[in-house]
Amino acid sequence: MDMEKHGTRSSVNKGVMQMVVSAMMLALAVLLDFVASYIPGLSWPNGGTITIGMLPLFLAGFLCGPFWGFADSFLFGVLDMLIGTAWGYNGVSILLDYLLGFGVCGVCGFFSRPFYRKSLVLPIVGMVLAGLLRFLCSFLSGCMVMWDVANGSFDPHFDAATMTYSAVYNLGYILPSIVLSIIVFALIAKPIFLLSDSRVLENVRPASTKKDEDKKQGFLGGVLFDTILPFLSIVLVVGGALSCVPTIHYSAAGDEFVVDFLALGYVGLIIGVILLAYVIVRICLLKPSQLYKDFLTKGLTEGNKRLVIRYIATVFLCLAAIVLSSVGLFLHYGI
Repeated sequence: MDMEKHGTRSSVNKGVMQMVVSAMMLALAVLLDFVASYIPGLSWPNGGTITIGMLPLFLAGFLCGPFWGFADSFLFGVLDMLIGTAWGYNGVSILLDYLLGFGVCGVCGFFSRPFYRKSLVLPIVGMVLAGLLRFLCSFLSGCMVMWDVANGSFDPHFDAATMTYSAVYNLGYILPSIVLSIIVFALIAKPIFLLSDSRVLENVRPASTKKDEDKKQGFLGGVLFDTILPFLSIVLVVGGALSCVPTIHYSAAGDEFVVDFLALGYVGLIIGVILLAYVIVRICLLKPSQLYKDFLTKGLTEGNKRLVIRYIATVFLCLAAIVLSSVGLFLHYGI
């Protein structure tokens, strides 16, 4: 009887702790999204904001599992419509852009086990998957919600021009948001992993991760943030190139739509400088035998090849992103 009561009490405590942590992540997501909406250049003219507001939703799924991850993401979509700058033209727009568009962030809950095993790669895969699903929802919304506001007629368009416009427009703010979320997650992964093992969050861990307690990979010794540096730099180069594209004006179903890549210029310039400074610091902190002696005497051996190539590639890619982003900002303000 006492064992039964203890088990029930433990289940209740776990549910309460998961609810508290999920509520905190939801509040943080709303706050970050609200702040980003007031920063010039981050909000797009027809809806959409470059923000890391999705990161707390991802963390809710990682920490508490799929149920709370989907619940948090769905509630965030509802709150974003109520207190945010919502652009819900009709029921289809609300469903795809907000309820499903943010709700899919809950898929990160299925990556709880690798998260609690201190893996960085698989949780990032979950974040990328969530970003792709959100992009798909917003892409379909952009194609379907082409209607005449004057008479309220629903007029979906799946022609090449509309699909291209919807893809470019939605990718323009979703891609930087996912990249920024991944960068921040990689930078704070170590303290989050430490916190996930603390007694404070002991009752938050999903039951499915208990079986992996003896399989921890000891990832805290070195979070592999450096492994994704070249890929992040490539994304910044693409964003910088897009920022050089002139403002696009598009008319459909009697409405005027605008695509402005100015925000990508800010993101490429700021994040490019940060990553470049980070790589320079990392190079300066390397032991001489790692970068100079071995490299000069032995060349690119198997032991230092990846390290050297990774940092050199990141330096050049960051410089390219900074130059392209600067050109994009100059073209926007100078012409």
